[in-house]
Amino acid sequence: MKSTSFALLAALMGIMTLTAGIHDNAGQYGYQFLDISTNPVALALAGRGIQGGADQASYLRQPASGLLESHRSLGVSHSLWLADTKFNNLNYSYSNRKYHFGLALRNLDYGILEIRDDNGYLIGEYSPLNMDLTANYALRVTPSIYAGLNAGVAYEKLNTDSSLGLHGDLGFTWLPPVQNTMFSLAARNLGLSSAMNEDRTLFAPSLELDLCKAWDFGNTDLSLEVSGIKAIDENWKAAASTEISLYDLVHLRLGYKLNYDAENLSAGLGIRWKKIGVDYGWAAYSSRLNDVHAFGLSYFF
Repeated sequence: MKSTSFALLAALMGIMTLTAGIHDNAGQYGYQFLDISTNPVALALAGRGIQGGADQASYLRQPASGLLESHRSLGVSHSLWLADTKFNNLNYSYSNRKYHFGLALRNLDYGILEIRDDNGYLIGEYSPLNMDLTANYALRVTPSIYAGLNAGVAYEKLNTDSSLGLHGDLGFTWLPPVQNTMFSLAARNLGLSSAMNEDRTLFAPSLELDLCKAWDFGNTDLSLEVSGIKAIDENWKAAASTEISLYDLVHLRLGYKLNYDAENLSAGLGIRWKKIGVDYGWAAYSSRLNDVHAFGLSYFF
C-alpha cells in the first residue's frame, strides 16, 4: 500500500517539473472545456471546493476527493457560460469511504453559428460540439492517504473537422495529524488525441494543489480552502474559497481567484432538504465578458 502511494506521489511530482514554466506550445492547446467549473457549487467556490464535501462531482478536479464522505448521489447542472454558450453536466457518485466510483457526462453547447463568405453573405450554419465522458475510481490506501484516477474520452467538433481524445487525471489526498485538515495534489489533463484539420489537438496538463481546514461549531460548519493551479500553458494561479453550512440545510459559498485574466469574485447558495439538493452559483467576469450563472439539482439516495 505504501509503495502505491509513493509511486503516485512520484508521478505527480514529475508533472510538477513539466509545468515549471510556460511551454513552447502555449496557445495551441484544446479541450479547454474540461477546466470549466463543473456545477454551481464549484463555480461559487472559485472553481474549486475540492474538500468541503458539498460538491459530489469534485472528483473531476481531484480524483481522490470523492472518498471523503460516504454518499450516493445523482446530479445535473446547467451553466449559462460565456458568449451565450451553455455548459451541462450529469454525474453519478458513490462512496463508502473505502472506495469511490464516479461517472460524469459533460457538454459545452455553442448553439448554431453562421458561415459567411468573404463578402459577408450567409452560406450555411453549423453547431460546434464539445463532449466528454469521464469515469473515476478512488481507493483508501491508508486511514490518512487516499488515491484516485480519472479516465475519460473527449470529443470536439468544429464545422466538418473533429478530434477525439483520451485523457486521465491522477489524485492524492492526505489527512495530516491536524483535526479536519486535508491536503490534495492532482495532475490533470494527461492525454493524447487525434488531429483536427491536420493539426493535433493537445491537452494542457496541469498541477493543482488544495489545502482545506474545517471547523464544527455545533449547528454551523465552516470550511476554508486555498488552492494553487499551474497549467503547462499558463503562469501559476491561485484561488481561495469558504463555505458556511447552517444546520446542514443552508450552504453559503464565496470564492476569489488570483492571477486570472478576467475572473475574480464568485458566490453561491445551496439548499439541501432531506434527499434533494438545489444549488446556485455566480461568477463575475471582467474584460467585457458576461457574468456566469449556474443552476444544479442533486438527489441523494
